[in-house]
Amino acid sequence: MERAKELFLYYCGNQYFMDLNGDGNEYRGYQISKEKEEEWRKEYLDQFLVQKCYGREALRSYANAVKFLKSKRCDNNGKEYLHYPLRSDWLDDVTILFMLPYSFQLAEKRTEKRSLSKEEIKNYLLVLDGYIEEVQKRVEDGTITRAEDYTLQEFSDPTYVAKYLKDLRQDWNRLTDM
Repeated sequence: MERAKELFLYYCGNQYFMDLNGDGNEYRGYQISKEKEEEWRKEYLDQFLVQKCYGREALRSYANAVKFLKSKRCDNNGKEYLHYPLRSDWLDDVTILFMLPYSFQLAEKRTEKRSLSKEEIKNYLLVLDGYIEEVQKRVEDGTITRAEDYTLQEFSDPTYVAKYLKDLRQDWNRLTDM
């Protein structure tokens, strides 16, 4: 059971990637019920919201949470996860910047499922705009925060950050047109 759970969590329940990497037959051999998978998914998502990890570990955990939430079988509306990056006061700027595209993916999926309204997207955009203003100022001042495990320096360049945030904002604006 532990090995099955390990595989399920590693692949975020995605059978296609299990098969692609040669682990699909092993996982299917454990004959795990959909109810057990849902229990593991819920457990992961619940633990994610209470953990406080940093840097790449935080990004990896968030990306996995979003993968679980995008699953066809997941009925969680994902709103607290959508807002997670901008509400997590312990995260550094670079981690948040890396998380925002995952937030967009989640919002896109939730908009398709009609569990996220245009009004909610507009409200989120207001919060995102406030964050964009703050982070652009920190980049220009040279005070952008980054976890120790990030060696990439792109986010130290104000031009790069401005383009990154502009592209992100355009993606989010597309959601209001859906």
